[in-house]
Amino acid sequence: MSDKIAVRTVYDFPVAGHLCDDGTVRYVKLVRRSGQQPEGTCPLCKTSFLCRKPKASKSARHVDGEGIVHF
Repeated sequence: MSDKIAVRTVYDFPVAGHLCDDGTVRYVKLVRRSGQQPEGTCPLCKTSFLCRKPKASKSARHVDGEGIVHF
């Protein structure tokens, strides 16, 4: 186990997967408490995960209308 505590921002909800210290992939359930952003902690390596909603891209042009209907 590592001595330092890592905090990672994820965009997955309700479960975040990560490669743990022992080399296995573990899944951490993210829980929303008292109006805060969803968060969770891996019980083995103590890595904390904070879920953030991704922001819209400013470089991608989004056309108003009925959606993508023309190819």
